[in-house]
Amino acid sequence: MKNLKLLWPLAAACSLTFASCNKDNDGPDTSTTVTFESATLPDAGYINNTSYTEQGVTFNNVYDVQGQYMSAGFAVSKLHDKVTAGFNNKFSVYGDGGAAGSTNFAVCYYADYTTITTGVNDAYFSFGAGVEKKMLSVAVCNGTYAFLSVREGDNFAKEFADGDWFKVTFTGYNAAGTKTNAVDYYLADYRNGKNFVCSAWTNVDLSGLGTVNKVVVSMSSSDSGEWGMNTPSFVCLDNLKFDLPDVAQ
Repeated sequence: MKNLKLLWPLAAACSLTFASCNKDNDGPDTSTTVTFESATLPDAGYINNTSYTEQGVTFNNVYDVQGQYMSAGFAVSKLHDKVTAGFNNKFSVYGDGGAAGSTNFAVCYYADYTTITTGVNDAYFSFGAGVEKKMLSVAVCNGTYAFLSVREGDNFAKEFADGDWFKVTFTGYNAAGTKTNAVDYYLADYRNGKNFVCSAWTNVDLSGLGTVNKVVVSMSSSDSGEWGMNTPSFVCLDNLKFDLPDVAQ
């Protein structure tokens, strides 16, 4: 019994040493998460007239000063009205706030028709010139405007039926401007008997983009016409996570 008692501290020490070695082998967590919580929002509940930078990532914004509206890019919001339909509620998420119980989030507007006519998509986030990071994930949720339009239709868009779909696409580019890869996520999917509309924050794996300098955000829908998408081209993003690039051995 005495020998057993002496062995316990030794076993515990060995266990701690093993755990410590494992932790060292795994290395420290070098990932960074953009939460949008550092944004101070006005009483209106959103900012839609300027770009936003956090943790070295800039989310672009194209604002029409004369018309006083965001024509492409990102707004930062805390609105979560899940009842009011239509364009005037375009900055609300169909949820109770930001991802993981937070307050703020980003709202991306993809100017579909402008992209079709000019070939330029002004909805993207990027690191500084020459800077590349390894993409990990982002939390995604439908905005109320798009969610209710898909479920009920509106003055421009149809109520979704069998075969319809609505998706967001993340396309990565390295510092040289070369496309790395693209990742799709279906915000609504009525194909093959499904009846899904994203109504809660969902983590999307962006690791397939690899190491990037810039990520362009676009949207597409089965409900489209001559002028582009009829489905509202808005999506909410939060908790963008990235890491240091891999170092060649």
